[in-house]
Amino acid sequence: MIDATGIEKVIPHRGDMRLIDEIREYNETSGVGIKYVREDEFWCSGHFPGNPIMPGVLQIEALAQTACFIALTHIGATDGKTLGYFTTMEKIKFSHMVKPGDTLELHVELLMTKMRLYKFHGIAMVGGKKVAEATFTAILDTVDK
Repeated sequence: MIDATGIEKVIPHRGDMRLIDEIREYNETSGVGIKYVREDEFWCSGHFPGNPIMPGVLQIEALAQTACFIALTHIGATDGKTLGYFTTMEKIKFSHMVKPGDTLELHVELLMTKMRLYKFHGIAMVGGKKVAEATFTAILDTVDK
């Protein structure tokens, strides 16, 4: 298992925008990330007051961060100088609400890679039930820090 400190050695996301707390397993083409949905998340007070529901875009972002960890680890780019940027998102489906107290399991699989493009399919689950699903592509780019 990789904890938050280990995750931050690979992906650039920090603070409230790091949406994965653990990597439970990973290899060159797939992995499982974990997000513990807390009551003190930045979105809880406004989405929706008295009935917080994790925004779908954040669920997809959590899948993408898990995918980013897999891709950057695979190519050995763990120095913080390579970032992943969405280029497409498709086949996005939400089937159940995610609420504080839930443990979001983020299952991602690499579908293809071409040069700097990586295409993944992700399924987010809570308690063994699918809550969200998406196929997305990202481009990896090196930045000067």
